[in-house]
Amino acid sequence: MAARRMHMRRALIQNITRNYFMYLSKYFIPSVLAAGMATFSAGLAFAESHTTTVEKTADVPADVEFENGKVVFRAALDDSPLKFEFKPDQTLTPQVEEFYKTGVNPYSGDSEAIKAGNKSYQKLCQSCHLKDGGGRIGPSLNDNKWEGSRTHTEVGRFEIIYGGGAGAMQAFGRRVEQDDILKIMAFIDTLRPEK
Repeated sequence: MAARRMHMRRALIQNITRNYFMYLSKYFIPSVLAAGMATFSAGLAFAESHTTTVEKTADVPADVEFENGKVVFRAALDDSPLKFEFKPDQTLTPQVEEFYKTGVNPYSGDSEAIKAGNKSYQKLCQSCHLKDGGGRIGPSLNDNKWEGSRTHTEVGRFEIIYGGGAGAMQAFGRRVEQDDILKIMAFIDTLRPEK
């Protein structure tokens, strides 16, 4: 009797094991493989959609850094990645998005943007840089003496205005929309001598 029970138990275990592996091979393994392939395909599609090749134009200096199709912005003082903090009601304009991708100020030479930039400059910048950009507390903006490792590119100038710089140059990123910073930069370009 004990031998018969032992034989029946062994047969039952073999049957359960066989059915279990048949279930795995028929349903579980194909579904895991399908899920894995779907995940891989989705990941590949995501990577392709978030990767763009940016061709540098003659307007963008070679030392402007790009990563994942966008400009890498760095803090002027310690070269750490510049973190953008957005106000809850802030929206990025198409011009700011373009600047993120190209490193070229889309407002350069735009007369309406230059007028708006002048108005913001008079309110925010003239106390340190003077009305004509000649410099008081801040450096002169109307000659090439202010050129430095960052200031010779539009990206570098944006980094300094947004994140602050050495000395008394405070960060305007929390107080001024990025679109307005680009307009101020377009105005400052009109103060500088032609190269």
